Amino acid sequence: MMDIVISMGIFGVMLSMLGMGLLIAYYGSSKTRNVGFIFLVSGVVLAYYLVEMDTSDVAFWNGVLAFLGGMVGGILGIIVFLVAIIKS
Repeated sequence: MMDIVISMGIFGVMLSMLGMGLLIAYYGSSKTRNVGFIFLVSGVVLAYYLVEMDTSDVAFWNGVLAFLGGMVGGILGIIVFLVAIIKS
């Protein structure tokens, strides 16, 4: 059980690092782009570590799907909320 908790934490940090790294590397100024690339590299390193971990457990992959589903649902909810506010 603790392996799933740790690997899900690593998965969340990995997604955050990759997302922030992409945004900062693309939209940042020349000084902050370096930080964005560092975030991207650390996200890739965490992804590699996560793949190399023994995460062949079905419960882990169910957790990953639930995590991604929650993130997609949250993003869609925010988009619907913003559209509703902009339209009114």
